[in-house]
Amino acid sequence: MSLVNLVVARPAFSAKVPADLRSPRDEMLKIGASYYEALVTADANNAPFATDCVRRENGMQTTSNPPAKPGSPPIQVMGAMGCEAQLKTHTFDYIKRIEPRRVWIADPETGLVFGLSQFRHPMEEKSIAIVGVPGVDSVPMPFKPFDLPAAHIFKISDGKMHEIEAMGAMMPYNSKTGWE
Repeated sequence: MSLVNLVVARPAFSAKVPADLRSPRDEMLKIGASYYEALVTADANNAPFATDCVRRENGMQTTSNPPAKPGSPPIQVMGAMGCEAQLKTHTFDYIKRIEPRRVWIADPETGLVFGLSQFRHPMEEKSIAIVGVPGVDSVPMPFKPFDLPAAHIFKISDGKMHEIEAMGAMMPYNSKTGWE
């Protein structure tokens, strides 16, 4: 099975950012790192998401999809939201720790920031309360504890995240990272 979103790289990732919209490297690194902080604090204000931000995870677009039809599952309803709006629903409250976080590579010309991290999911909740989504009060979380080593690429322009590409794989909870 081929995931269509993994066949061709998103054009934004190879495009140069106009000079007047570029951010300095040190600022880009902070913006990339802010994504992880926004997730663990469940506070979208901790990261500068652009209104057109699109996130893909392992080739699946998880934000900014077409609007869901009435009666669709919660994942489709929330998948139509942008990056910031989706985070504000508290759908990621099950993410308790992201460690280590390594955001060391940034290219101001292309606006790309690269990060490596290990998401730690104790999965103590059996459901997550959802905020601000009509018809969705909670989402079941029938998962055992797990880790998710992940790589992220962020496209930064005008000081905001416009695109997020994430790749990760499930591992046993509290797995060693190899970076110890």
